[in-house]
Amino acid sequence: MAEKEQIKGLLKEIKKEAKDLLDVMWSREEIMTNKNFINTVNLKIKNMLDQIIKNLYWYQTIGWKKFLPNREFIEQKEREERIKKEKERLLKWIKKLVKIDDFYFSFHGQLDEEKLVKTLSAYGYDNFQQVSVLDIGCRDGRWLRKFQDWGALPERLVGTDFYHPIVDQAKKLSTPGIQFIETYPDELQFEDQKFDIILMFGVLMHVLDESLRKKIGQELLRVLSNDGIVITFNLTKDAVSKLEPYLAYTSIGLEWEELTDIFPGCSVHFEKLSQCGLAVIRKNCTKQEMDANG
Repeated sequence: MAEKEQIKGLLKEIKKEAKDLLDVMWSREEIMTNKNFINTVNLKIKNMLDQIIKNLYWYQTIGWKKFLPNREFIEQKEREERIKKEKERLLKWIKKLVKIDDFYFSFHGQLDEEKLVKTLSAYGYDNFQQVSVLDIGCRDGRWLRKFQDWGALPERLVGTDFYHPIVDQAKKLSTPGIQFIETYPDELQFEDQKFDIILMFGVLMHVLDESLRKKIGQELLRVLSNDGIVITFNLTKDAVSKLEPYLAYTSIGLEWEELTDIFPGCSVHFEKLSQCGLAVIRKNCTKQEMDANG
């Protein structure tokens, strides 16, 4: 009896809902009256779907990713354009600077020779006979000639700068065996892990574009041996604020925080020396080493 009552109750609910549907459903007569309208709507929908499928097939045929670049592609193009303009600015600035001031050359020699030797020794570099050295922004080649005096073989010493007259001067002042190349620091034409020591004194502090600084960092790490070191020497933030206007407008202070952005995942040991900062960067470090250096 209970089951019959439940069935009756369900039937009553179904009948009630069926009556409510009459208000929103077309009758047979209404369907026949609106048949042409319904057919027209269905045909429009079919035509729209056909056009969408045709467009998708066309995009696929021509390579739709090129036709509709994604956000990452657009951002990459913007970075490349900023880097290009920054390198043009740097070259133009250097051309003017070397005519009116020797700052670019003199800063390269501000690091005390004894301090550099002690720093190299602390990282296990006492015998330079089999060591390969790259000096980015080498100026007149002063430091490469020092390495030669310390026992490094000339053919294992390379200097780069991005202004032709500077490279020529370095060649004239140095032993023929030392190689000097005119190139930007983000365009190094060397094989991976070629150099044990990379020097970069007073270059990064003149690169105002963050994208270019990071690209330079990537390129230096690419050509650095797994056990090698990058040594940078730049003005601190306080020192830049005291520069003459024609130097300050194209310089930034670089300290530990900025260098860890340029060389991510690396150990960065930073030491302040008066108005400058000396940093040693190593690859393949642990998180504990990074925290300790911070």
